[in-house]
This record gives sequence, structure tokens and C-alpha cells, in this order.
Amino acid sequence: MNTQEIKTEIYSKKDFENVKTPNWQRWLNLLNVKQLSEAVQENGQLRDILICETESGMKILTDGNHLKNAMIENLKLNEISVKIKKVKDEEEARKTFISFNTKGKSLKSIDYIVSYAGANPKGDYAVFLNEVLKNPKEEKEVLKHYGNLFKIPALTQIFLGSNQQIKSGKAVLSKNKYERTLEVCEYLEQNYRYHPKLVKHIKSAGKSNKINGGSIIPIMLKMKGYNNGILLNQSNENILNMLVDFTLYHFKSMENPSFTKDAVGKSFSTYIISNE
Repeated sequence: MNTQEIKTEIYSKKDFENVKTPNWQRWLNLLNVKQLSEAVQENGQLRDILICETESGMKILTDGNHLKNAMIENLKLNEISVKIKKVKDEEEARKTFISFNTKGKSLKSIDYIVSYAGANPKGDYAVFLNEVLKNPKEEKEVLKHYGNLFKIPALTQIFLGSNQQIKSGKAVLSKNKYERTLEVCEYLEQNYRYHPKLVKHIKSAGKSNKINGGSIIPIMLKMKGYNNGILLNQSNENILNMLVDFTLYHFKSMENPSFTKDAVGKSFSTYIISNE
């Protein structure tokens, strides 16, 4: 990259009014903003905010949205150091964002999903955000619908596959099982934790002795893939009862019960075979 393409400037709050924050930017994490505010207050601004300027003159906030919010909204500063990089168009700015953060190893799978969804509003990544996660604007909004059983990392793997697939931009939803899988996930999210048998079990065994946000992953993947998805063809109530029965089966099957993803994955396969 030609270093002449990049220049450093000092921006004020007013200058940022002409800078677009694209929908492919990562969700804003308020805790991160707070921590950055404290760091800037203690040490000053140690890194620049990156803005890409397209050939048409559009300025796009490409990296440093959390830092910008920390300095403008929290600390009320009016002198912010930014780097301006010339790019062809917004797609090149998005690729700059991906490249910059990949090398810094700071992007999670959900950040890639948000980015790819912003670039292709009709693609599978956008469908996942809108229909599975219910069109959240930030990570905490997902907790309005999930959190009892399913977490964001679990949902991304269940519906879109491995982190490597997601980051490549080539992950796809299972067209023939997607809607049914979503229906089951939503039903289990609302009902597993409150099933009378599970409540009784947790009261005596402890709250950690149940399926969690990690161990639900191999269970759902097995249900999707086993015998062409035959387990998903059962009623929601039967699937819920099966999950609760498996929880008790797994707990009783070992001297020191472990509900890690690996332990549950092996145990669930045995459970399914033994109940054929």
C-alpha cells in the first residue's frame, strides 16, 4: 500500500457529522466504550481513528468507532487524531475494515456476520441477523430473545457453521432445515429452563448440571444431521422432553458429571443410539 494514500488530520465533533458510520461496522459495546474512555483519560489518545475517503468524496468510519464514541460522547473531547485513507468505494472500505481487524485478531464471528450482512442485505448472513437474532442493533439486544439456553456463539455455529466458514463469507443456512431448526431453538429457549423435571433436578444437583450455551451446540447439530433430521420431525414438546431426559441421563452416566461441549456431544450420540 502506498503511504501517500494515508494522511493524519485532527477532527472535531462537528467534523464527524460528515463521516458515515456504515451498517457493516461491528455493534457498539458500551463496556468497551467505557474502558476506552478510562484509558484515554489516563494515557491520552494512543491510536488514530481510521476513516476511508472514497473517490466520490464520501468519508466512512472504518475502524475506531468505539474509540470515537469514548472520546466524543463520554469525554467530550474536540481534538481527535484520525488517519484518512483513500479508497475506490465503500466496498473497498469494508475490505479494509476486515483486513485491518483480521490482522489484529480482534473480530469475532458475529462481527463478520454483521459486516457481510451490511454488504449483502438479502444474503444468508442478513437473514440470520434479522430472523434468528431478531434484527438487533447491538449485542445486548439479542438478550431480549435469548440467554436462557442459547448464546450468540451457539446460534452462529448451529445456523451458519464453523467460525472459519463464517469468516470466509461463504457460510449458508440449511435451506431444508433452517425454519424448523429456528422453531425448535425458540421453543427450547423459552421452555427448557422452566421444565418441572429440570427445575427439580437443578434444585438438588446444582444449576451448573444442565445443558448450557456451549453444550447445546453438539445437540442441535446432531438433531439436524442425524438420520436426515428425523429428530427435528418430532413435536416441540417431545423434543423438549427428550432434552430434559437426556440431561438427567447424562448427569447419572458419570461419577463426576461434566456438561462441557465435548462431554455432552459424546454422551448425546450414545443416548440417541440407545433410544432407537
